[in-house]
Amino acid sequence: MKGLSFFLLVFLYFLSGTNQLCAQPNTLYFLKGVPQTKDLNPARPGIERGFYISMPLFSKLDLSANTNNWSYNDLIHQGSGSLSDSLVWDFKKYLSVLDKNNFLMESAAWTLIECGWKKERNFFAFSWTEREFSEPFFTKSLANLIYYGNAPYVGTTYHTGYFGVAAQHYREFTFNFAREINKKMSVGFAGKLLFGMSAVKTSGLNVVAGMPASGDMIDLGATGKAFISAPVDIQITNSNRFSAKSYYDRRSYLTNFGNPGFAVDLGFTNKISKQLELSISLIDFGFISWKTDLSSFSENGKFLYRGINLDDPLNTPPTTTNIHNLFTLLSDSLAVAFHPDSTTTSFTTLLPVKMYIAGEYRLNDEVTLGGVARIRVFNNMIHTSFTASANAAFSKKFSLSASYSVMESTFDNLGLAAAYRIGPVQLYAASDNVFSFFQPASARNMNLRVGINLIFQDEAKQRKGVYNRRPVRSAPGCPLEKD
Repeated sequence: MKGLSFFLLVFLYFLSGTNQLCAQPNTLYFLKGVPQTKDLNPARPGIERGFYISMPLFSKLDLSANTNNWSYNDLIHQGSGSLSDSLVWDFKKYLSVLDKNNFLMESAAWTLIECGWKKERNFFAFSWTEREFSEPFFTKSLANLIYYGNAPYVGTTYHTGYFGVAAQHYREFTFNFAREINKKMSVGFAGKLLFGMSAVKTSGLNVVAGMPASGDMIDLGATGKAFISAPVDIQITNSNRFSAKSYYDRRSYLTNFGNPGFAVDLGFTNKISKQLELSISLIDFGFISWKTDLSSFSENGKFLYRGINLDDPLNTPPTTTNIHNLFTLLSDSLAVAFHPDSTTTSFTTLLPVKMYIAGEYRLNDEVTLGGVARIRVFNNMIHTSFTASANAAFSKKFSLSASYSVMESTFDNLGLAAAYRIGPVQLYAASDNVFSFFQPASARNMNLRVGINLIFQDEAKQRKGVYNRRPVRSAPGCPLEKD
């Protein structure tokens, strides 16, 4: 992956090819009786005692992503009039909703194996998870240049600002440990052994343009680097075009342990009083070192650009067919103008690190109120969200959380999480924006996590009540059962 033309095509793929957006559910944080709450804070294992094993191959499925308050429908939507049967690109609408800096963060996690054991004060767990994520990021200045050309910038020097993309697929083996220090405090730790499968990382991508007073062209200059680890051979032909040939082999790819990494999760809880508990956690603080199937490229070139016409003479929006032709012509011109250099260089990537700060207040034996703030740091950008929830444990079989979230300046996120047990079989699901499933193309945040657990607990030795509920009074002459 190299050259400005290739970078722009990657952006178009990520921005227009994703028609559903998802975000990891904060609502899961306070859901009662679910062991997977440890994924958000390793000091909160979710079970009182006993052991559990998640359903093999369906331990959990976690879809995660969000944008900075723009949706798929802002860019591509159903046309009107003579184009009512077509999808159209609406760049003017899209530009109107963009911020100075923009991104799309998506990820998916599939846990194949997970099990855990809680005995007295100690909790142990192990899991094997396949994870992937990608985040293209770009500035509004870059989008304006693509659409308007040089007209707004005549007589000035133009900078796109930094843009690029980061994407990874890696395997994660997690070892969890949590301990109740005393009746008020608990600590948790997770060590994660990582093995990278494939990755793309860009660095310093930037375009600078000189705008002559005549306004008939733009003198473009582009710089930047890209690093790839993937089973694909990328070459530059004599005409400065890209030639990519995959040598993917399923067995070799899935048994690749040549890109090692390590990450940790840290968690802490403290009961301030009988009603109030505060907690904090740091998740996915780690890195991967990429050493196999390497390609790296650097760009430093110039190009005279006159813009592209996205509107036809009838002033109707362009269709997805003719927009493809326009960008094909543009990419062909860029391929001739820019001369990237290719090398083979190892590189290191960081994981998107997250911090959770939470508080839970107990109203009564069944209901609590919770609030959790999440801070995610990646690509030198900070993303925040806040979720308030009401959480209930109606019995040992059924628990429910309802939430309201503010995420990336969106205020229409109503969430729901539920867990239900039939014997040892527990089904659970969580979402921060349940209504977005009915209109996915308009969603800025769309969350989903589902899974199946088999939980085995010695009911006779469980602590009294559902979740620290008051003990049932004994009949006269019959002593209460002790813990």
